[in-house]
Amino acid sequence: MYRIHKEQVSLYIDCGIGLEFFPDIYKLAYFKSNMPKKFLLKAHNKTKDINKAQVIVRCHCKQSEESHNTQNDAPKVLFCANKDDLIKYTIQYENIYNMCPVNVFEFEALDFDLPEKSIERVFFSSKRAFDFFVKKAGMSFLCGKELLAVGKQTAEYIKSFGFSVKHPSIYTSSEFDLKDTLVVCPKEHGVYDEKAIVLEVYQTLMAKDIDYYTYDCDFDFALISSPFAFKYLIGTFKDYPGRVKKNIICIGTTTQKAVEKFGYSCIIPKEFTIPAMFKLLEDLN
Repeated sequence: MYRIHKEQVSLYIDCGIGLEFFPDIYKLAYFKSNMPKKFLLKAHNKTKDINKAQVIVRCHCKQSEESHNTQNDAPKVLFCANKDDLIKYTIQYENIYNMCPVNVFEFEALDFDLPEKSIERVFFSSKRAFDFFVKKAGMSFLCGKELLAVGKQTAEYIKSFGFSVKHPSIYTSSEFDLKDTLVVCPKEHGVYDEKAIVLEVYQTLMAKDIDYYTYDCDFDFALISSPFAFKYLIGTFKDYPGRVKKNIICIGTTTQKAVEKFGYSCIIPKEFTIPAMFKLLEDLN
């Protein structure tokens, strides 16, 4: 339902609907404070000034008593990741958990030039590194080359485009000799073989709308998807980690070290992926 008043559209939403059924909003939108924060993920332009808004998003009706009680009883999960993953996994798990997403970072392509020397091997540090690389360089560059990936998920993703890809059994690049290998990675990359040819194709930035994701509640669990996720979270909401009453779950050892550096204890899944984090969360419940 919507109403138009003084060139503003009021969009009335049943707050009990799933994120999957919430529309993408491209106009400048203002969200009333009682709206679940998950809906912010579908707003492409937001404002905190109601007078500037083209769309005002409001709750249309109260949730049913059964729905309200179910939501209150479900574990509250602070989930810190990029917007695409937040939408994907919030939709998947919002019927099980009270999802409290925070859009912590976003990605920006970097300009790059391919090396002049002949390249026989290419290593990808993530699916995102592959996407940013082929968007500019094209897939034809990879034909006839030996392709390597940081882990199984990245390898399977690249294989879906018809390539043969090797990956280590553990999520690390240390099993590979990367000498004379083109390493495609973000600007904030780790330490690679000094004889590798490092090609930075994108950088990670703090999300412009991170400060919209305010929560007054405590959390049962927190899922931290990268060191940058925690860096930007604690830089904006210093008290959030201390409001996690049970477990902070980190995606891997590097993120674990970043969290422990601030004095917080955390646990990690057997595999360093977001699905594995949710599997661990399921085991804890």
